[in-house]
Amino acid sequence: MRPRRISLKLYWEDKHSAISINGDNLNQTIEHPQTIDFTSFAHGVLEAYRKAYGELEVVPISFREEIYRNEKVSIDLYPTGSAGIFDIFVEYRQRK
Repeated sequence: MRPRRISLKLYWEDKHSAISINGDNLNQTIEHPQTIDFTSFAHGVLEAYRKAYGELEVVPISFREEIYRNEKVSIDLYPTGSAGIFDIFVEYRQRK
């Protein structure tokens, strides 16, 4: 099972977070009792993918959006700060 979308949702009023992981036969949400900052979330996901798939090159797309990729995987980081959501979309280029 490989994630296709990993999302962080911040609940400002309750000061907690939820991380959702979705993909083929994968639909899981994990509640966290504190808010998780976007930078730490992105770094954690990227570090996990670097360990699994190797070094990633960055391709800036817009002010908010970046894509990290190599010949095996492409990871699109898309934060929406005003909505308190950080979506990460993953495309696998070849079987692991």
